[in-house]
Amino acid sequence: MESSLIGQVRNFNLPKKNGLIPLFEAVVNSIHAIEDRYSQASDISELGEITVHIVRETEQTGLDLGPGRKPERAIVGFTVADNGIGFNSENWKVFNQLHFTNKRERGCRGVGRLTWLKAFDDVSITSRFNEGGTLKARAFRFSGRDEVTGGEPIDEKAKDQDIGTTVQLMGFRSGYAKAVEKTAEAIAGKLLEHTLWYYVRSAGVPRIVITDDQAEEPIELNDLFDAHMHGGSDHKAFTVKGVQFDITHVKFRARADRKHVLAFCAGQRLVAEQPLEIKGLTASVSDDDGPFRYAGYIVSDFLDGRVFTERTGFDLEEEIDGLFAGTEISRADIRNAASPLIIEFLGESLQANIQAGRERLDEFVTKKAPHYLPILRHLGDEEIFIDPSTNDAQIDRELHSRKYQTEQQLLAEGEKLLKPDLSDSVESYSQRVAEYMDRLQSVKQSDLAAYVTHRRVVLDLLNTAIKANADGKYARESVIHNLIMPMGTTNEDLSQLRASNLWLLNERLAFHQHYLGSDKSLSATPITGAGGGKEPDLAALNVYDNPHAFSDTNGSAQATITIVEIKKPMLKGQKSGEEKDPIEQALGYLRRIRDGGVMTKTGRQIPNARDLPGYVYVLADLTDSMRQRCEYATLNEAPDGQSYFGWNGSKNIKAYIEVIDFGGLLDAASERNAAFFEFLGLSRS
Repeated sequence: MESSLIGQVRNFNLPKKNGLIPLFEAVVNSIHAIEDRYSQASDISELGEITVHIVRETEQTGLDLGPGRKPERAIVGFTVADNGIGFNSENWKVFNQLHFTNKRERGCRGVGRLTWLKAFDDVSITSRFNEGGTLKARAFRFSGRDEVTGGEPIDEKAKDQDIGTTVQLMGFRSGYAKAVEKTAEAIAGKLLEHTLWYYVRSAGVPRIVITDDQAEEPIELNDLFDAHMHGGSDHKAFTVKGVQFDITHVKFRARADRKHVLAFCAGQRLVAEQPLEIKGLTASVSDDDGPFRYAGYIVSDFLDGRVFTERTGFDLEEEIDGLFAGTEISRADIRNAASPLIIEFLGESLQANIQAGRERLDEFVTKKAPHYLPILRHLGDEEIFIDPSTNDAQIDRELHSRKYQTEQQLLAEGEKLLKPDLSDSVESYSQRVAEYMDRLQSVKQSDLAAYVTHRRVVLDLLNTAIKANADGKYARESVIHNLIMPMGTTNEDLSQLRASNLWLLNERLAFHQHYLGSDKSLSATPITGAGGGKEPDLAALNVYDNPHAFSDTNGSAQATITIVEIKKPMLKGQKSGEEKDPIEQALGYLRRIRDGGVMTKTGRQIPNARDLPGYVYVLADLTDSMRQRCEYATLNEAPDGQSYFGWNGSKNIKAYIEVIDFGGLLDAASERNAAFFEFLGLSRS
């Protein structure tokens, strides 16, 4: 049965993003050739040399690499030259076999050559070698259609140092050329990652140099390795279901684009990487020499036997369940067995990062989110870890997610408790109930703490809103209006907890069971029959001056109506009349609601609606003109000078009126909540 080289190439899978693998294969072949030539040497780093030259188009094609970066001429091929053993008779023989086996112990399958033909149009090879004491040379071309052409050996009058092989990979196909790295620095970095195993093994690695017509100086891979290495490597052996594996631990100096990885190798080549998820191993991990990235390189005869022909992956399941779980090896099995060795190698760095993460979490919860404190009681150190470099928003999302998970677990546990097992003893059941109630109480404490924290934030926002900005201007009415309650909403639109922030005025107003509306016309308010058509001045009123209106109770006996009117901070020029006097304006709204007939939200008329007591709150800074309006309304000035108050019992008004300066509003609300803030460790201002 004959094999077709062109058919093999056609069926060979080489993704475009892996377009540099043919180059890597040529370099690894050169490493093996140098090992064969200097097989008696314990370290080949001083004996072997490989030069990789990047071949580019002769003219500038304007290849744009991005803002601020110099355009590069397109890559058309690579030349790889080494001083290895060369294509002697033995190597020539196996090269002409489609599937050779002379390097099986190195994990080689003879398929690296297929990647050359997949990505390049033209492959030519020249080689000088010593055979029987005579220096000889061999030159040939390699293609999918013609396979191997040329290659007859000829005697060479050359010196021993000329022994070696040069592989020219030309005609880089555009699909691959466009998908891979373009600069010598980037290509050198990828080559280093692919051959890293050779740099950390005891046998050493030949000197590898990258040259490029557009680069000012050659790039030494050894120098690149030294620049990236964070410390010495370490080798450990471990077994998985009776099969031996070896892991090499490496620390790289931190690079923004480098992740912590577990690398699976075959044929002493990097094949696949997987991100590592180990507690404490984050972007901020460091040791005495600074931040680093970890890579663990795993090798095994088992992996050599399971690698795909294209060396782009392994024939391994991620996890194995069922009948073969005890015998077949999965990626998860290898990771789980390697993890303790990684943790041991990283040691103090992991523990220091875990401790720093806990301190970061404690600082955030204590100073900015104390409502999560009860939840943390039930989360041990093993259940939550925060990267010390994580920002506040990310920590808040993580804790909110944990709180939700805890609540769902409590719901499930509660359902089970409602159906006790008849075999349970009274003592056992009581103990479970007590533990459940303790956790439930913690969650409720968290909700209460969240509400108190919310009040702290509202006061901070109000403090900012009433101050002049850098231009000496003050916030618009809408800013404070929306802070107290979003405009155009009712208590049915928002959660009961956050329906409004009227507690700023009076704790009595914090919650409302009947109706609460913000910036709603009287015709759209279900607690009044007032017609919008008869009140064009109110229906078309500026949204900043539209009031809050609500009834305090569902019943008819003790119903009250409250109006809250908000003005711009430091507003001046108040005069008599509804257009200029906010007190008259608010009382006008009260009169119109009563004239329309006050009803329950369900449409039932409330008896004696005209006699319902009213509460009118005007939020406005006490400028000279505003103080004058308060005096004309016969209101009393509070001892602290920050508000005016009074009861107008005349037949057509019947309302308690309070005008509050924004500074007084802020001070009073802060004082009322000070004890709660201090209990949670929040500042009062």
